[in-house]
Amino acid sequence: MTPRPAPAREPGLYRGRTPPLAPFASALAAYAAGASDPGLRLRSSLGEDASLPVGFFFRTPDQWMDFERYAVELCRGRVLDLGAGAGPHTLALEARGRPVVAVEGSAAVARLLRARGAASVVHADFRHWWRPGFDTVLMLMNGLGPVGTLAGLDRFLAHAPRFLSPGGQVLIDGAEAVARRPSATAGWPPAGGYPGQAWIELSHAGRVGRPFRELYVDPETLARHATRAGWRLEVAFEDGNGAWLARLTRPS
Repeated sequence: MTPRPAPAREPGLYRGRTPPLAPFASALAAYAAGASDPGLRLRSSLGEDASLPVGFFFRTPDQWMDFERYAVELCRGRVLDLGAGAGPHTLALEARGRPVVAVEGSAAVARLLRARGAASVVHADFRHWWRPGFDTVLMLMNGLGPVGTLAGLDRFLAHAPRFLSPGGQVLIDGAEAVARRPSATAGWPPAGGYPGQAWIELSHAGRVGRPFRELYVDPETLARHATRAGWRLEVAFEDGNGAWLARLTRPS
């Protein structure tokens, strides 16, 4: 994925010119090369400041969470994996014989995904790129995150029908945003409005990426926006801890 950088009016967010996802890409490359703990770090306007276990992005199906297993079982026909990352779902679906196109906004991550054996990889920002004829669009691991804001969500919901064949479905997971502190992290602007509109900053090996927007949307808010955009939404899975899987279809 390739989120837009923070606007210039937020100078306190900038620490350099490193692209937003460059630390993510370099950490994934280091792990793939054998580093057990590449040291990827995340800070956010929600108060998060933590190391991310990079091996998580390389999980095999036996290590998946329940909603991931269910999402993959729901996949049918030709699949489009948007924001495929290191490709755990793409590779598992291909192993089942599913035709999959994986889309990644980071050129370096797209190269890694090809090196891992994915058959069809596209380097593109899925908010603006499209290709028709898919029976399932898969968006896992907070797949709507790159839309950034509720306005971005509305734009994506208007854009997404272009991907689908008649009767197609979009499978999306998410988790509600939870602020770790009463106020935003020092030096970050308030998210403003809907609390799931966060700023994210990634760092790895001394490189700090430019902050980008990330959306954490609850299923009720997604349902309102989806219905307004002409979608039918079904919550297919909830784990009781804020994580969920939704299925979007177009009324016939």
